[in-house]
Amino acid sequence: MRHQKQDRPLLFCTLIAAVFLVLIGVDRSAPFLLPLDAFFFRPWEYMMGAFRYNIPRTERMLQISGYGDLANLLGVPTYRVPRLYTWTNDRYGKRNATVIQNEHPAIVVVGDSFMASAADPDEKTFVTQLQQHVEDSVYGYVPSDMSLFLRDQRFLKNPPKIVLWGRAERNTLGSNGEIETLLADTSCFSNTTRKDRFVKSSKDFVKAMIGDFVEYTQLSILRRTMQQSLKHMIYVWTGQHTIVVTIVPEDTMLFLDRGLAILSSPGSARGFDRVADAVAHVRDCLEARGTRLIFMPIPDKEHIYASRIGREPLSPDPLLVLDAALEERKIAHVSLVKRFQEESGSGKDLLYWLDDTHWNARGIGVAVEEVMKKLEE
Repeated sequence: MRHQKQDRPLLFCTLIAAVFLVLIGVDRSAPFLLPLDAFFFRPWEYMMGAFRYNIPRTERMLQISGYGDLANLLGVPTYRVPRLYTWTNDRYGKRNATVIQNEHPAIVVVGDSFMASAADPDEKTFVTQLQQHVEDSVYGYVPSDMSLFLRDQRFLKNPPKIVLWGRAERNTLGSNGEIETLLADTSCFSNTTRKDRFVKSSKDFVKAMIGDFVEYTQLSILRRTMQQSLKHMIYVWTGQHTIVVTIVPEDTMLFLDRGLAILSSPGSARGFDRVADAVAHVRDCLEARGTRLIFMPIPDKEHIYASRIGREPLSPDPLLVLDAALEERKIAHVSLVKRFQEESGSGKDLLYWLDDTHWNARGIGVAVEEVMKKLEE
């Protein structure tokens, strides 16, 4: 009997160790067995290489079921809007459906996740919808910063006729890192040497080669499941949730806390003179190459649907203050804020996804209509 009692702690520890080993084995084998939507809630993170040094995948098409970024942050399933995503990257790692992978386009679209249409499938993206309205060839250099586009040898050798540059409102501040990079430039980014380009391409090549392994080590089905389950349980039991997301009582639309913070900032406090100076610099760089620039600030969801959050609009509207700064510098631009406010009225279809920070196919379509007016001037 004494030996049996002494064996019990050892048996217990062995069982605990076995359970942990099984869990680890399941966790490490899961990426090989489960579909990608078990780990990724939308294609962006996978296709743009969020877990592999931000090296995007090339010549790849992905189709998965998913939902919005705000719903993912919140972790409450009832707020998710399920949808099927189809996402295609070309051989340069830019999002372009197969039918618009133009090597020498007349119009190049540059910009952030809004211009990449991160919340929509290939057939509804901004680039796809714009191509349906123009005869000239369109190419999406998205997602990407303008400073990277200006450095790109492809478009130095074959400059397009028009560059359409779109930036979300929250990324259009004088303190934004990309704006500061553009303001610091003195040579239109032509001072990068062949050696610098070789070093960068070599680093990117090495990162791409080992990127899949690095990504695999970060994929954990247990962590993913437990994080979402914990967020949901805390919300059910306490009504508390992440402060990054704002929920309005009796409303299904989610809002980004950062967007609300920016909403309270008047145009005079947003550094728009710096933004306009940076855009003017880009315009001058492109004009020297024979390319026309059109700039398009994109209103945040919180800006357009401020009334659903119980906020009164600022006067003057901050984006109209930016418009004035752009006009003062004679910068061709597309103003969306008034049209979006008109289209967001009662009884009209939404312009943004309920569960996402980004615009939806209708919002994209309205923006394309405004761009067409500018192109036809």
